[in-house]
Amino acid sequence: MLACESDGRLRLRDHTDEEQPLACAEAPPPESRAGWLTANDEVLLRLDILPQGQGVFSLEFSAWDSRSGKQLASLINRDVPEAKLLGGIALVSSPYTGRTGARYWFRDLRTGGEKIAARPERALGPILGTLYSLNSKALKLSAQLMPVGESESQTAKLQYRQAGGAWQDGPTATLAPGFTALFRMENWDATRDWEYRVAYPADAPRPDYYTGVIRQDPVKTETLTIALFSCIIASARTLEGGVGRPELPQAELLGRYTNRNLYFPHRELVRHANHHGADLLVFAGDQFYEGSPTRKDNSPAPTLDYLYKWYLWVWAFREMTRNTPAIVMVDDHDVYHGNIWGNGGRAAPERDQNRGGYRCTGEFINLVQRTQCSHNPDPYDPAPVLQGITVYYGAFRYGGVSFAILEDRKFKTTPMEGADLDVHEAELLGERQEKFLEAWAQDRADAAPKICLTQTLFASAQTSPAGRPLMDFDSNGYPKPGRDRAIELLREARALVLGGDQHLATIVRHGLDTFTDGVIQFTGPAAGSSWQRWFEPARRLPNAASTPNTGDFVDAFGNKLRVLAVANPKVTFKEYRQHRAGRNQGLGDRRLKSEGYGIIRVNRQAREFVLECWPWEIDPAATGARQFAGWPFRLPFSELDGRQL
Repeated sequence: MLACESDGRLRLRDHTDEEQPLACAEAPPPESRAGWLTANDEVLLRLDILPQGQGVFSLEFSAWDSRSGKQLASLINRDVPEAKLLGGIALVSSPYTGRTGARYWFRDLRTGGEKIAARPERALGPILGTLYSLNSKALKLSAQLMPVGESESQTAKLQYRQAGGAWQDGPTATLAPGFTALFRMENWDATRDWEYRVAYPADAPRPDYYTGVIRQDPVKTETLTIALFSCIIASARTLEGGVGRPELPQAELLGRYTNRNLYFPHRELVRHANHHGADLLVFAGDQFYEGSPTRKDNSPAPTLDYLYKWYLWVWAFREMTRNTPAIVMVDDHDVYHGNIWGNGGRAAPERDQNRGGYRCTGEFINLVQRTQCSHNPDPYDPAPVLQGITVYYGAFRYGGVSFAILEDRKFKTTPMEGADLDVHEAELLGERQEKFLEAWAQDRADAAPKICLTQTLFASAQTSPAGRPLMDFDSNGYPKPGRDRAIELLREARALVLGGDQHLATIVRHGLDTFTDGVIQFTGPAAGSSWQRWFEPARRLPNAASTPNTGDFVDAFGNKLRVLAVANPKVTFKEYRQHRAGRNQGLGDRRLKSEGYGIIRVNRQAREFVLECWPWEIDPAATGARQFAGWPFRLPFSELDGRQL
């Protein structure tokens, strides 16, 4: 790192130290000509990278007075291997120690030379990406902008056309907190594809455009294909310090700026998932983890930190979401929680997540939901909960399927000591969502197949290193009375349930009185996560399938279920604990995990669901490409109601 510093000197600093990269220790001094710059100088900084031959280069860094053209200071670093010069160029203005905010501006950046590769297609902004949903004839589309100053235009416009036709003006939207513009159109013609573009500024003669396609509702196609994602970490270890030592003897050292550590921008995941041609994208939560790739901002309203991490997600998935409708649900890490029990929206006492409620402000929670969920179909009952926190649970129809969206966390009460609740008083979905599910279950219009989208599993399908049931209060196995009511309502709807959160891919038949008198739930794998879970019962279970660790099981809360498929990590929990004592269950090496995505095909003609579970690194177009063991799984519509089994 080449630095022009506050004492007026040029220095070379090292940011590759494994334990303290941000210390940026001064590197061995190169050849230099001492010079002194003052805070008021307008300085021209110049870096010349010159070949010395044999694959090495010299770096000549200099500072010049922009008015007189006089050189003020310089340094030369020789014999630098070419491999150390690969990567991007970044300009950073750091604050003084103990202060915030940048000190200087840069302008008139220029580069040249045959070794500089320009990739304008990677430019970002001012519009970073879009999300949209289509509910019969109601179109909702949100555009995510990069931060916009208060003195800049605060409006954007939606335009649309048939392919090759003239652009028509849609609505104009004012930017809301989070720099999000939301557009809504009623009576949308969903029988054909439409090109769209978002223009910013709305009133500019030559605005910037972000383009995409609103696809026709595939209601007449034979099969509706859904892609299911959740739990999407940006990096396995932080970029700010510590040593990424392998957790297990067979694990590899991750490094820091390597493809072993960096999951972002998720190229293989996106490319392989795109192969399936999904008609609908479902992101079940944890679009990012608040401590990755940089440390978490612990303030009550970590807006800028949130937007940075949210922007990484938008950037990674925008080529999918610009042309395909998406449903996005918020989970605990999206709102800077490790676990969350929303307790009807209250503020968590002393910002302690385990006492129930939200540790961040209601305004911040609304900003998160606005950026991620404002494009979702309208809520069933829009009345906010405590602190004015908005809701987004509700139903919509797309592709000949009736969908329900649940918010697992918002009404759930805390199970922790001090909650002053008996288990029979504890809430899971809450009265409002149960009322919604009851109405959705009774809606039998045209006998459309039903799918319920939810954040997590309605059971605790986890075991200890010894194979005993584990109690996970973050799962929807707790509280059992609320879980049972949810299963009864979903059974009445004859719905397939899709979720995420667990990091552990499973297909489960929930039970009430028996192991199979409830609904089927497919919980997709993590797209990328650190924390691992296992389902490895100590003994072979009754009614096991052809794959290991399946069969009838009673979880730690007393819930009955039949596990039909599971994709455990590639190392056992017992083996992991032999090398990693304590409560930690983190694992960095992707080769030892089972990460990926789900594909759900709704074949209305054959009257069946086909559930697929794909590893992120497998090209589904390759000859012999294999899913996780136990998938694909076929579920006839006639077997949705477990009471018939």
